[in-house]
Amino acid sequence: MNKRINVFALVFLVFCSLLIIASCKKKDSPYSINYQYQYYPLDSNHYVTYRVDSVFYSYNGAYTRDTVSYDWMVLISDSTFYDNSNRLTNILECYRRPDSTYAWNIDRRWSANRTLTNLQVNEDDIRFIKLVFPPQLNQGWNGNLYVVTTPPYDVFASWNYTYTNMDTTFILNGVTYNHALVVSEVDNENLIQKTLRREAYVQGVGLIYQEWESLSKQNINTDWNTGPENGFRIRMRATGHNP
Repeated sequence: MNKRINVFALVFLVFCSLLIIASCKKKDSPYSINYQYQYYPLDSNHYVTYRVDSVFYSYNGAYTRDTVSYDWMVLISDSTFYDNSNRLTNILECYRRPDSTYAWNIDRRWSANRTLTNLQVNEDDIRFIKLVFPPQLNQGWNGNLYVVTTPPYDVFASWNYTYTNMDTTFILNGVTYNHALVVSEVDNENLIQKTLRREAYVQGVGLIYQEWESLSKQNINTDWNTGPENGFRIRMRATGHNP
């Protein structure tokens, strides 16, 4: 009798185990999800070069308009470290030169953390949540969660990051990039103030484009192309990358 009970108990245990395994298989494993991390590669020695064009407006009794252009390169260093939260951190080496006739010179070092669900980039001690994974169209998040938005950093207040385009084509300097991801970080405008920043990323490359405007004016009847009295416009366009 005891043997029959033991056999029955064993069969019942195996049956329950099979049910549990089958149930687990139905659930998505984190390892089966394509998080699409390739939108920001962190491979050692991967780099992207850019041409940066900027215009700075100021009015202090007289109107001034200054333009600055230069080449910029972001290189993923082969050195890493663990931050205060014990997260593996990649060093981003940023180089600058006036144009291609000059040698590259190191300008500053940034850093990047890629967690399971987001990418955080620390630029000049300002930490942005640049991307969230896996990306979904119209998905929004607080990319400036770690940014102190009191003066002089109030320009970062009230931003709302949103994926506005996914797996799209992006044409830049006559080059067509496929599998592009577009992020609108802020797009606020009224009669006297305008703040806009938008970025585009490409699988296997990373950031290829950034436009950033922070402008103000007093005359509500002038447009933003001719009327801003204070602020800046920046355009950063990728010119090359490896591989």
